[in-house]
Amino acid sequence: MAAVYKYLSGLVLLAVILQIGFAGYGAFSVAKDTDGGTVNEDRFEDVFGLHAGFGYLVILLGLILLVVALIARHRIKQTLILVGLLILQLLLAWFGFEVPWIGFFHPINAVLIAGLAGYLTVSEWRGRPAYAT
Repeated sequence: MAAVYKYLSGLVLLAVILQIGFAGYGAFSVAKDTDGGTVNEDRFEDVFGLHAGFGYLVILLGLILLVVALIARHRIKQTLILVGLLILQLLLAWFGFEVPWIGFFHPINAVLIAGLAGYLTVSEWRGRPAYAT
């Protein structure tokens, strides 16, 4: 199962990187559309829909990674932290629409997620031991 964790951690990292890219696409698409005055709620949802929908897939991958970690008894604490950050990311997005200053923390949390996912993946591929299980 440790081998499954190794490959799945890489998939989670790739998904996180794509998710950040989809956010950039949405932001620049909306910014471009403001020139023509064509931004409305439907257009906003169209361009950020990929980011929002893919976010749920990233969370699902994180939960699958946690199940694998629990079965393998491998990097459990670190994976729990990652899943916690992923769930926090979703909550920050939901509440950020209602209270914009909360949305300030959404991209900051994304950096933490990317850093932890990168650390887990690189550690696995380099064969470093899991000190904190």
